[in-house]
Order: sequence, then C-alpha cells, then structure tokens
Amino acid sequence: MINLSSTWSRIGAETTEFGRGDHCNSNSGTSLLSTSDPNEEGRTVRALVAQLCEKFYEQGWATGTGGGVSIRIGGPTDDNDNHRPYRVFVAPSGVMKEDIIGDDIFELDMDMNIVHEPISNPNLRLSACTPLWYMVYKHRPKVMCVIHTHSMHAQLATLLDGSECSSVLKVTHLEMLKGVGNHAYDDILEIPIIDNRPTEDLLADQLELALVKYPKCNAVLVRRHGVYVWGDSWEQAKAQCESFDYLFESAVKMKGLGLDCGIVPISGTYHVKRKGGEEEEEETLPPTKKLKIAPAFNASSATNNDIDMNCAGTSIPLVPRDAKILLLDIEGTTTSISFVKDALFPYVLNNLDRYIETMMDHHKLFCALRDDINMLDDNHLAKVECSNTPILVDGNVMVHIKGMIRSLMKHDVKATVSVINVRLFVL
Repeated sequence: MINLSSTWSRIGAETTEFGRGDHCNSNSGTSLLSTSDPNEEGRTVRALVAQLCEKFYEQGWATGTGGGVSIRIGGPTDDNDNHRPYRVFVAPSGVMKEDIIGDDIFELDMDMNIVHEPISNPNLRLSACTPLWYMVYKHRPKVMCVIHTHSMHAQLATLLDGSECSSVLKVTHLEMLKGVGNHAYDDILEIPIIDNRPTEDLLADQLELALVKYPKCNAVLVRRHGVYVWGDSWEQAKAQCESFDYLFESAVKMKGLGLDCGIVPISGTYHVKRKGGEEEEEETLPPTKKLKIAPAFNASSATNNDIDMNCAGTSIPLVPRDAKILLLDIEGTTTSISFVKDALFPYVLNNLDRYIETMMDHHKLFCALRDDINMLDDNHLAKVECSNTPILVDGNVMVHIKGMIRSLMKHDVKATVSVINVRLFVL
C-alpha cells in the first residue's frame, strides 16, 4: 500500500517548531493507504516507479537502459479486512531510466499477466527482470518493492574473489550493516552471489536457490552484473539498496587497503558493562595471544614442518589468509635452514652426473651453464679445491663443471650465478 501524503524524497509540507518542512515525516514510512480510488492509487504508484528510476539513474546505478524497479500494492486484506488483490507495477525494458514517466509503467497481476499496458507507447516491452521480481514476491510474502541496479560498486564486489568461485560476500563490523535489515554492526552479513547469464530471465532458478539458502539477507549479487534488493515497503527497499551499495563500496576500497571486510577486526570493539544497575560503556580489547613460532622458522635442525601448517591462531601461518600466490626463498621460510644441506645438497650430488650429461644434449642451456661458471671471479675460484685447474678444457668440459659444482657445494660458496642457482639445483 502506498502513502499518498509523501513522495520518494520523504519531505513533508507542514510547519513544525523547527521550521517549515519536516524531513522525517512520521507517515512517510508507514505506506498506509490514503485513498480508496484504485485509479488514483495506480497513477501514484506509476509516478513513484518513474521517480525511483530517475533517482537511481542520478546515483549511477541505472546507466544506459539498465536496472529497474517493481512495486506491488494490495494484499489479502486491508485495514477493514476487505480483500484487495495484489497489483504489481513494473518499469519497462530498453528505456532510459531518467526519461521514464508514469505512463510508461506496466501493471500486472500476481500470475504475471499484464492488466494494463503503458498508455504512452504500445511498443514498450515488459522488463526482462519480471520473473525475478515474482521470484522474490513468492519467497518473501511481505516484500512490496524490489530494486535492481547496475551499480559499479555491486559489480566490483562480486570480483573481490579473483577465482570468481565464491558464492557469498561476507561483511562485518561496519556501521551501515544496520541499514540492510536483520543485521547489527557486529553481525556477519552473508550476501549470496549468483553467476550471470546471457539474459536476465535465466537467473530465476539461481535466485530462487539463494532466496531459500539465505533467508536473512535482503539482497542477491549477480557476478559481473549488479544486485537485486527488496523491502517490505518502497521506502525500506530504497534505504536498504543505498545501505548495501555503501557496504559494497567499502568492501572494494578495503580490499585495496589490504583489509578483508568479512574478518572481525582484532581491536577497536566495545561492550557495555553493568555496574550497580547502571550501564557504563567501556572500551575493551581482546586479550593478546602470543604466537608460537614453529621450530623450523628459527634455524632448528628439525626438518619436519608439520607444526607450520597449524594456522588456527596458535602459530604463525605458513600462507597469508587471502594469498593466491606466495613466492619465497626456501631457506628458513618454508623449511628449516638445515634442510638445504641435509636434504637438497645430497639430492643434487646424487643426480649431478646424470644431469650434466643430459645438459650436453641441450646445447644452448649447456653453453649458458658453461658461460656462467667462467664468470666466477678470482675470489670465488680461490675458495674451491679445483681453482688451480683450468675450469674448461676442450674435450673434458663435463669433468671440470662437475668438479666446480661439487667444490662450491662443499665450501657452501654463495656464488651469484643464475644458471647454477636457478637451473642446476632444480634437477
């Protein structure tokens, strides 16, 4: 039901003690019916749908001809227990939203039959979102308005997971959570994400599954597309749509700062302490836990790194929580320092002869290895046992390369040679 005494701007006309114009009209949020004339009511709803479309265009949520709005009125009974059939009003498809007028709006019944076509243009088409409006009305019986936007923030929020496999966006500890319905500041809001399809009507099955699985959430994101938001009145739907968009923008910008909008912050929370019957607000920080450092991270001789894999908050995690790729120096990071000498060096020595012989069959790679060894300076040569013997002798190249490598390893020489460090030791 629509309150005809207010407009979408919620600005009243009466004079109050604070001056003319009440910006919080006490009636504007109630959506009470104030007329018994169905024609007048229909004209008002059509005008409201057009105004909302224009407003969302101004917000950047309905560029081109994207987005849409549906409002339904009526219901099983009114205040006098009289039966009033539902009437569903839907914005048309393919029309610039800032240019829509009330006469462009379709009126349908609850079976999705067109009751009144637009009187402005008989060639207008029904919105492709129509099956989705009705899917929401089916699973949310109290909903009276559904809004669809192509908000850039909503679209980018579906891409925060680079794999694009996530089925939900989690948000917590943001003030605007209070504006989306059913959630408080410190709740974890889960907004379902469904995959986009070539046409809007094909989203209906996925939307239905999301509606059933996430009954507390008043929105569904469509990957690389936008968002659907609903409310028990058009005022509520509009307010929640704005709140969701604020959260989407926050999520995207937090990601840019290296923060995860779905993670409870370590500090900065408050609680209310009751003392002597009075409530007293006190700032509290969670107790600080001293992280246990796994032995393998501080040069222990142990090579078993099972403890490093325990990321339950009791040890330093091996991989950051949201990392997709992590490139590390092996020594002292992924394994104990001793692992290099205890495991990798013997492995290289056991496979060195076979590897060098194989390299002879790869002429370019072998030449690169030979050239790198020739680049070793005198300081390096002085540290190896074979330094008094020519490194490369025609006809006996392999022997001297093997000797050089064994000497470098025996004396643990840190030779900055690309082929030795990168190619050779990855046998």
